[in-house]
Amino acid sequence: MGFSDPGAGQGDSRVLAERMLAAVAHRGPDGSGWCHHGGVTLAHCALTFVDPLGGRQPFVSASGATALVLNGEIYNHAGLRDELRAWGVHPRSDSDTEVLVELYERLGMRVLERVRGMFAFVLHDARTGSTVLARDPMGKKPLYYTRVPAGLAFASELTALLRHPDAPRTPDVRALADYLVLQAFPAPGSAVAGVHKVRPGSYVEYAQGARREVEYWQPVLGRADAAAAAGHQPLGNTRRVPGTREAAERFEALFRAAVARRVTSTDRRLGVLLSGGLDSSAVAAVAQELSPHAPVPTFSAGFEHPDFDESAHAEAVARHLGTEHHVVRIGGRDLAEVVESEYAHADEPLADPSLLPTRIVCRAARRQVRGVLTGDGADELLLGYRYFQAERAIAALLRIMPAPRLEALVKVLVRRLPARTGNLPVTAALRQLARGLRSTPEHRFYLSTAPFVPAELPGLLRPEVRAELAGHDPFAEIFRLLDGQPRLTGVQRSQLAVITHFLRDVILTKTDRGGMRSSLELRAPFLDLDLVEYGNSLPTGLKLRRFTGKYLLRRISAPWLPQQIVRRTKLGFRPPLAALLRNELRPLLLDTLSAPALERGGLFDAGVVRGLTDDHLSGRRDTSRRLWSLLTYQLWYEGLAAGSGPTAPHARLALTEETHRAR
Repeated sequence: MGFSDPGAGQGDSRVLAERMLAAVAHRGPDGSGWCHHGGVTLAHCALTFVDPLGGRQPFVSASGATALVLNGEIYNHAGLRDELRAWGVHPRSDSDTEVLVELYERLGMRVLERVRGMFAFVLHDARTGSTVLARDPMGKKPLYYTRVPAGLAFASELTALLRHPDAPRTPDVRALADYLVLQAFPAPGSAVAGVHKVRPGSYVEYAQGARREVEYWQPVLGRADAAAAAGHQPLGNTRRVPGTREAAERFEALFRAAVARRVTSTDRRLGVLLSGGLDSSAVAAVAQELSPHAPVPTFSAGFEHPDFDESAHAEAVARHLGTEHHVVRIGGRDLAEVVESEYAHADEPLADPSLLPTRIVCRAARRQVRGVLTGDGADELLLGYRYFQAERAIAALLRIMPAPRLEALVKVLVRRLPARTGNLPVTAALRQLARGLRSTPEHRFYLSTAPFVPAELPGLLRPEVRAELAGHDPFAEIFRLLDGQPRLTGVQRSQLAVITHFLRDVILTKTDRGGMRSSLELRAPFLDLDLVEYGNSLPTGLKLRRFTGKYLLRRISAPWLPQQIVRRTKLGFRPPLAALLRNELRPLLLDTLSAPALERGGLFDAGVVRGLTDDHLSGRRDTSRRLWSLLTYQLWYEGLAAGSGPTAPHARLALTEETHRAR
């Protein structure tokens, strides 16, 4: 984090740095530091994996011209350090941060083409007077910024940024509309007007009062364009489509290399979050084979509610692989405790309830390790969600019957199927699907999963708020990426839409927040850039074979895992939200969404919200997804209005000061 600071060296700079860092102390318990560099104050709190002494941040280049703070890890730092030595550079440490800053001085922002990892970093270049803020291609690490009178202020979390005295604090109503549809606040917006997030795969350069945004990477689907983006060469005048065996061998090699990068780039022992599904089981299998610290510790959630509990599958995988397995038992009271203790101080509202068990499992894992691998990204990369299978079925059915008739057929099926309360039962899935049948593929996923569809927002929001939404489109970012790829199939359009927001803004926000609140780093091998680009270059048939998703992954993992795991249908990682709101969270729900509380907020129509609450608590219908999005937002909003932060009032950091003058 940091801020433009023309008055370098003044005592107020240290006080402000301490105040902002205290808000994110959970992200780095291994020490902290700050420095002035050419009119910018930079500060950092460390969660170290390589060279904790030599890599202390902020890190200043050997020339003194560049200072940098890095959140995350550069996995290929050892190979890049060898390149620096070949250029005559004599590294002073084994730190990945030093590699990044020294490469920048030689390559400029082309350094982003060379690094592999998960990162958000800010650097100040005294040679040009520029400040650069950058995020990795998938957006695994967050980075917020805002304009202040002196220039810029920036931080890894919104809560830290809001401790700058000149940061804005007014909720952004248009971004709220995005949140109510997309479950998160998509970059480049945020929950606060005037505060921005750096887009994934982009960097923002600020110099002499001017701001410039550069998108250096974006997801490209389809054989020709994606193959070119991934560096694969054509055969003659056409792109050769690999056969199944060749594709599987290449995918396996890239997957194994991705796991190896993450377990061998540090001497620290790493674990695996093991759900019992195919994705995390495949990661655990390769990590167990490649890790220098085997047996690998694995961690899974065990829910009291049997419809949501996958722990038996996870234990079966752990026994098969020989990992050191830990089951974290989670009841309704455990889930409610996370909401009651943390959500008023959350970084930014997130309507994905799986953050609750993620937080609990990460907290338990942190007692054993400081980093874990996850299976995140496989469903988006390899078309593993049921919605991709449904998209293929919808396309086939719409060729033989009009949308209204298909919609009527689905509604008949919903009425005839028995009700069930489990983890995305068939009835609920069909009901959700029916909401998006008349839409385009890139809309269908979101309209079937959204807490509220755009047409419902005018009725939910108060008139004065509603007026601010004129002309606003929550899907603008999806269209921006689709514009450059006009020949995608329906499944590909759906996939790109899911990557754009659900993966980047929901899943990766959840994993970063769930882990870093416990000072635990989560690493996702399936989101290794080389693996992502190869997966994107493959035809759909090698990822979704008929109606079987993740076809290549099932093929390569068959020798590693029990067959019942390889063949398993995806269940999903969800808590029993409907029951939680009716029971353990009922008092909090009624208090937070009461008419007086909503009137104070001035955003939501209290009568509409009361109807949703009454319907759910009486059992007339399940409105839990809608109530959850409103509850989490209102808790955050009340915390914002009260000026509360995410840490206890006494939390402070002992900063180590290093003042550098650019040479």
